Amino acid sequence: MNRHSTPIASTPGKTSETSPSRLDVQHWYRRIYAFCQARLMCDSDTEDAVQETFARAIKHFSELRTRDAVGGWLRRIAHNVCIDMIRRQQIRRTDPVDVQTIANDATADLPADRDQREHLMRLIRALPQSQREIILLYYYENMTYDQIAAWLGIARSTVCDRLNRARQSLKAELTTTGGAS
Repeated sequence: MNRHSTPIASTPGKTSETSPSRLDVQHWYRRIYAFCQARLMCDSDTEDAVQETFARAIKHFSELRTRDAVGGWLRRIAHNVCIDMIRRQQIRRTDPVDVQTIANDATADLPADRDQREHLMRLIRALPQSQREIILLYYYENMTYDQIAAWLGIARSTVCDRLNRARQSLKAELTTTGGAS
């Protein structure tokens, strides 16, 4: 049994219909990681934020009222953790996002492929946070428009609009630079 398959937070005295009996870290980890990474853009800070998010979630797990609220609740905690980190100026903006963490390098057989992906990731990092976040959730987390809208607490039309604006920006930059760095 791995460490994430056992309950890590319980809610004594509540039934399973009204509250989850455990916080499934393994299920939520990648989404919380992507959420934090889109805001912090630094792997070490992202890892710290994810760890702090789950630590706070475990500490306050008994406050969660329904199973359906877990995603939004974790997202709110992660958002607050990221804001706290930014306010305390703990973020080292010079530490780049690890492209290999985000982009699967199994297809990077040729140096040109790797260079193109790294260039694309630089362009993604340069997008406004709201667009960058949706690009990462859509393309790297394979979330649907509806899932992204629910996850971020925004309208589906806003997701479509931001994704289209991000695509247009990336296309314009790739056209200008010829797809190379």
